[in-house]
Amino acid sequence: MIFHYQALDRTGKTVTDYCDAPSESSARQKIRGQGLYLTKIKRQEISTTETADAAKTSMKALFQRITDIVSLKLSSKQIGIFSRQLATLLRAGLPLPVAIADIVEQIDNKHFRNVIADVKENIEQGSSFSNALSQHKSIFPEMYISMVRVGESLGSLDQVISRLAELEEKQNILTSKIRSALWYPAFMMLFAMAVMMFLMTSVIPTMASMFEEQKQDLPFVTTAVLGVSKFLADFWYVPLLLIALLVYLYGRYSKSPDGRRKIDGLKLRLPLVSNLYKRLIVYRFTQNLGILLSNKVDIIKSFEIVKKIVGNVIIEDSIDEAATRIKEGASVSNSLAKSDFLPKLVLGMISAGEASDNLDTMLVNIGTVYETELDLTVTSLTSLLEPIIIIMMGLIIGLIVMAVILPITQMNMLLQ
Repeated sequence: MIFHYQALDRTGKTVTDYCDAPSESSARQKIRGQGLYLTKIKRQEISTTETADAAKTSMKALFQRITDIVSLKLSSKQIGIFSRQLATLLRAGLPLPVAIADIVEQIDNKHFRNVIADVKENIEQGSSFSNALSQHKSIFPEMYISMVRVGESLGSLDQVISRLAELEEKQNILTSKIRSALWYPAFMMLFAMAVMMFLMTSVIPTMASMFEEQKQDLPFVTTAVLGVSKFLADFWYVPLLLIALLVYLYGRYSKSPDGRRKIDGLKLRLPLVSNLYKRLIVYRFTQNLGILLSNKVDIIKSFEIVKKIVGNVIIEDSIDEAATRIKEGASVSNSLAKSDFLPKLVLGMISAGEASDNLDTMLVNIGTVYETELDLTVTSLTSLLEPIIIIMMGLIIGLIVMAVILPITQMNMLLQ
């Protein structure tokens, strides 16, 4: 249910906003958890008889809420910042509810602030921190919740939260590096498409009218370019609709079990991209498995958690098969060797770590090595993509220029 409320903050300033809660009492607790003094609250009814202003206000609030949720989904920085702040306060000796209450006031994202306020409310009602987090699995991954549960049982929650903060920060840095490296090729591709559309819809139609006045046979290349230009000028919306349709169909197909399996298999075989993708899988598997094992999570449970992190159903099946062999008494290295998704060098390092009883440390070290390799792979891939895009752009523009020059050359020859 959506509640519209009016409250006073600590400076006495009036705050008006919306709150999503299962009941009015829960909404009141959430608002108080944000350090606000509630003065008025009313359930927001959705009715077709609302006035135009009320409808606009409701739509604005709904749009703001969707924006907050999308921004939260697209960025895990919220969890990383929250973990770092919580670890610092716990190490300073603050009780968990007090530490979370202090953090709630500093969270900018309204939706995430409501989530943390709800976690604090559940803790105050007697729930454990891990169980309170498990009520929001769409935001906090299972690995995060499992490590918090282990930290609670071992009495080392501050250390576990600090480790989770480091993990989130490293993953955010790696993601930022990959996005930054791929941003320039993506910009070049969009710029090339924009230049091509400008030429085909603005420049070529002008030249076409001149060729029509001459009433002479045109070369095939010119005829083809003029045809494409006329189509784009008259039906420019068709390519956009086609792209939207392809994106929609891809989204539906990728959500089906068979479609996701085929797409994940293609990712492992696709030229240029597969090398980066395989390294990313090795990094996710080793880094997260090592951190789970170092925090005393059971190895079978660790495998169950990690398989959901790698993001590939084919690799998930391989991890499941390895976990089954471990249950039957096989070693970790032999089980993973039969699954055939890790390089031989990595398997050798895992075997060495297992023999020296330092498997968790070895896995974390492998993850660190592959983090560096990922950075280098992204840089080399970017260096390879740039000339390919430039060549493609040159060929397309060269074809357009040739289509324009050939008829002009023919006309000059006839005049001579």
